[in-house]
Amino acid sequence: MKSLALSKTTIFAIIPICLLGISWFLDFIVVDKSVYYTTLIISIFSMFLLFAWGWVKDFPVWTIHSIGFCILTSIYLTSISIPQLMGRQLLGLYGLLPLAITMLVALTLHFSLNPLIQLYQKVKNDKSILIFMVYGFLPVAFMFAFDEVHAIKFLPIAIILILMTAMSVVIYLGSNKKVVGIVTIISGFILTNAIAITVSTLL
Repeated sequence: MKSLALSKTTIFAIIPICLLGISWFLDFIVVDKSVYYTTLIISIFSMFLLFAWGWVKDFPVWTIHSIGFCILTSIYLTSISIPQLMGRQLLGLYGLLPLAITMLVALTLHFSLNPLIQLYQKVKNDKSILIFMVYGFLPVAFMFAFDEVHAIKFLPIAIILILMTAMSVVIYLGSNKKVVGIVTIISGFILTNAIAITVSTLL
């Protein structure tokens, strides 16, 4: 029963990563950008949903990678403009609305500082969680690295990067040996970034 529960939580953990990957893949192969943007919004929503669920459940490890994603994505949103909504004006503090709404919902369901206390204790006991905390943002980082690249021939590289990220999460969460999980999450972080940086630099 324990392994079954772990399997379910691992699947929930990688769903947002896979959705982000799919939205990135669509950027290579779909002409209609509305499909790409719709998928991207759904994938972002899924990660914020995971963050809210993590807060309600006092941040079990399988939800922690959503923290870095939500914080870094929110910071990024403050620095962009959406011409269709606000012309060339930056979103600024409006970019923090998704995070603010998520926190409001999470606090409504679980009004407590215990999630932060539990998160601190987890990080104190296992520093690798700090790396795992930003894992959810890796697909977005890959998108940034290949921002000007839309040639279909680079789709296999995108697929490899997302699969490596997802598999690192699966092994990290599912390994019975702590050292295996730590080595996997660190090596996965280094390798995926090395590949993305190398390929994007050579383009």
